[in-house]
This record gives sequence, structure tokens and C-alpha cells, in this order.
Amino acid sequence: MTPRTPEEIIELYAPNMPEREWDEIGPFVRDVVRRGFAPTQVARVATSRIGIVTSLVRWALEQGLPLDVEQILHPATVNRYAVTLPGLSDATRCTRRATLTTLSRRITRTAPWEPPREVLRYPRPTMPYSGTQVSQLLWWAPRQRSAVRRQGLAAVVAIGVGAGLRAAEMLNVRASDVRRRGEHVIVAVRGSRARQVPVRPEYAAAVLEVAERAGGGHLFRDPVPRVEFVGLLLGRCEVPAGLEPVTASRLRLTWEVAMVQAVPLPVFMRMSGLTSPARLSDVLCGITQRKRRWWTRAELDALAQAVPW
Repeated sequence: MTPRTPEEIIELYAPNMPEREWDEIGPFVRDVVRRGFAPTQVARVATSRIGIVTSLVRWALEQGLPLDVEQILHPATVNRYAVTLPGLSDATRCTRRATLTTLSRRITRTAPWEPPREVLRYPRPTMPYSGTQVSQLLWWAPRQRSAVRRQGLAAVVAIGVGAGLRAAEMLNVRASDVRRRGEHVIVAVRGSRARQVPVRPEYAAAVLEVAERAGGGHLFRDPVPRVEFVGLLLGRCEVPAGLEPVTASRLRLTWEVAMVQAVPLPVFMRMSGLTSPARLSDVLCGITQRKRRWWTRAELDALAQAVPW
């Protein structure tokens, strides 16, 4: 049965973990989600909520805490989870702690949630990579110490700058999702923002090579790990200091900056999977303006003839 409503998503949720482990924590997680969050009719929101709570509860048990609401949703526990869980971007840490804080204030009775907390500031994105820097990253990928790092770095760089996928989307790309269409390469994105993204021509060969090495499996690795693993792996890859930090968000930003200048805005929004224009301010900050004063005649002719796609 494919879950359709938020309640069905909560009831039928099956995370990527051993079945025995989920049987142990599943009832607790579902109870917390149902009691702690306001009702929603958006399936994607319900999926995100139960995924975050599952991650927290699993982490808390690994730290030796009992399956108890007051201890797992204690301010110190939530804060330590958000700050120390490996592989998360700063933006994700902000989002998860805010979500869990709202939940915890509603569901706990004795946990001391009143004292003020240090705010995790949402960071501005780093600058995108240049074409030369991307080439250097691709050169370094096959020179990593382990096969997992070699395949992981190659996949993240190729898919990130070639098709602009998010970390969670990269993990679920199979070799069969990479297809040729004439002279072009298309990546089919799975999940709630399913779409087909044409790969930038200069990175098509790199994407095809990664797909071939996957041998029919997932491009990043099999079995599919938790999304935190992407950041953890990239942090362990050996690259020159001038290329750091290597993050999925920075690679996606590199693609965004290139594509927002190359295609009409509605086309860019569809290809990127964006659902609101809020992200555009960060993308536009990454654009390097050309230093010249006048429009060329060719540019004026193109602007005069511009029509919607």
C-alpha cells in the first residue's frame, strides 16, 4: 500500500534501518509525532517530521538514553543532537533544532525548556566553484584512499555541478536513472520533487562514468545510507585546501548560478525543484558581474526578441 495521506505516511513509515530496531522505536516515534505536531495536510511535511524524530530517537538510544520523552526531548539532548550529529550542513542543523524545539515544548512536562539558548545562525552560502576548481575535484576523486570515497566524491561532484541535485536526491539516483537522449544526458530525480534534469554538457561524460561504475546500483553507494553520510564522507575526502569546504550545497550552488543565467526563470525553478523564490537571493549573490558598460548589439537583438518558453 502506498501512503497517500499524512496519517498513512506516519502509520506506514519505514526508515532505512533494521526491522527489529524500528519495531522497538516505531510506536514511540509515531506517538511523539502525533502528539507533538500540529495537524498537516501536506504529505511532504509529515514525511519530514517523522524522519527528523526518527533520527533523534535513534541517535539518543545510541547515546545510551532510555526510550523516555522527558530525556530524549530534553533541551540538552536536542541541542547536542543538532550540534554533534555528523554529516549535517549548518542550515540543516538550524532547521532540525528549531523543529525539535517546537515539538519538545509541546510534549514535555518537566524538561527545562525556558532558559535561553544560543542561536544557530543560518549561514550564507559559500561562493560557487569555478570550472577549473570543478575539474580539480574530478581529478582528485579517483585518487581517494578508499573505493567508497572515490565513488562518493565522483558522484557528488558530477551530479552536483552537472544536474544540481540535493544531497538526499543524490543518494537515491540509480544507474538506470541516468539516460541518454540523443546527444544529451538526462538524470531522473526520484522523491517528492521528482523531475528530469538535463546534465550540463561539460559534465555529461563524468555523470555517465559514475553511472557505469555503479554497475546498476546507486551512484553514491549501496546500500543507501542516511543523508548525513554525504557530508561525513566529503569531510574525509583529501582535496587541496583551496577547494574546501566540499559540500553538496556548494556543488548545487555552482549549478544554480550557471543555470539561472542560462534558462528562463520558470524553467530554472522546475529543473531545480524549488517551490518558492526565497532561495533566489542566495543564488544571485553568487553571480559574478561582468565589468563592462554597454549592451552589445547581439544582446539587444536577443532581448528584443525574447519570448516565454
